[in-house]
Amino acid sequence: MRKVFLRFYLTVVVCFLATSLLIGGIYKQLIERTNQRYLTDIFKSTVSIIEEELGDLPPSLWHDEASRLRGKLPVPVQIETLGEYSLNEENQKSLEKGDIILLLDKGLYIHRIHKTDQMVVLGPIPFLTDLDNISWLDFLALFMMGAALGLPTWLWLRPFWRDLLQIIQQSRRVGQGDFAARVTLDENSALASLGVTFNGMAHDVEELTASRRAMIDAVSHDLRTPLARMRYRLEAIKSGADSTAQVAAIERDLGQIDELIEEWLTMSSLDSPQMQMNIQPQPMMPWLNKLANEFSLDGRPPELISHIDLSDPYMEIDSYYLGRAVSNILSNARRYGGDTIVMTLSWQDGQAQLVIDDNGEGIPQEQRSRLLQPFTRMEGSRNKATGGFGLGLAIVAMIARGHGGSVVIDTSPQGGARIILIWPTPLRSLS
Repeated sequence: MRKVFLRFYLTVVVCFLATSLLIGGIYKQLIERTNQRYLTDIFKSTVSIIEEELGDLPPSLWHDEASRLRGKLPVPVQIETLGEYSLNEENQKSLEKGDIILLLDKGLYIHRIHKTDQMVVLGPIPFLTDLDNISWLDFLALFMMGAALGLPTWLWLRPFWRDLLQIIQQSRRVGQGDFAARVTLDENSALASLGVTFNGMAHDVEELTASRRAMIDAVSHDLRTPLARMRYRLEAIKSGADSTAQVAAIERDLGQIDELIEEWLTMSSLDSPQMQMNIQPQPMMPWLNKLANEFSLDGRPPELISHIDLSDPYMEIDSYYLGRAVSNILSNARRYGGDTIVMTLSWQDGQAQLVIDDNGEGIPQEQRSRLLQPFTRMEGSRNKATGGFGLGLAIVAMIARGHGGSVVIDTSPQGGARIILIWPTPLRSLS
């Protein structure tokens, strides 16, 4: 803090002194001009009185009369010859014309006695010589004013430094891997906004780190399980077991690994800053019918309902990625839901909604937001019957964000899960 205080304090003091000297110089010039005009007027009257006193006397008595007047006037008076002082050309002409001349460096006022080679000299006057001099009292006053600035500077800088030191300490903790570190600053602190930004950054880093750790754990688990089964089946083949059944099982395990890698690559490409959706007008009903037919159960595809008053609605979508999102939702509905799936398309106020309902067990309220994160699954979904990697809904959420929309998880009227895809799009019709 000492270094910061000294830098700030010296900056304040230097700026204060420079400003004081500038203002003082301007004020001094104004005072000097006013005083000089005032003194000139006074000395004009004084010179006139002296000349009147000398006018009735012969020049031989002028010095004696000046000595007599010296005790009655507030300034010294003497009579000198015109050549006594070295004057510049301008002052010399003014003196010969009868003007009063100020010799500031000597503190004298001089005036030529009319039609003589003598002049009246008033001074020296200490006030005039002190105008341009800076005394030790002036230096002392400047020093005391500069020192007085130290207390308010310290009082202002101390809480600022305390808050800054806290941010530095918490930053070091974050740098050492403690992402739970937070700063606690008063809302009136000058660094309050910086503290809020720091806490938000630390929270994002903590979540990102936790998500990355969860991803690594989940990928390790999902890869280790089929690899372990493949190793067991290879050993079984070496021991003479039926190779046909074992090879078929190995192919299923390879398909599972391939599916995981494909899901992972899809999520990575969607998470890339360079990722851009290829948004194009798409006839929605034929496109949705095609997707629904791919998830037929016993020849019964999911039911498709349109709440749009157009026979051939066109909306702007990326047909590949939005199709991937709808397929993921339908796949989850077939895997975890019941035997009934209903897809409902609607559009209102520039927003499209695709609602997919099933009659399964549904998704508990407390798990809905968590399921939109990568590698997050409901309890019981890791068993062999259901499978899955916990990436489906995370990919759906990323695709929805790529369309400028969102995903909402709710409860279906059939009692199962309801997944709502929402995205902005104009509505058009070829007819």
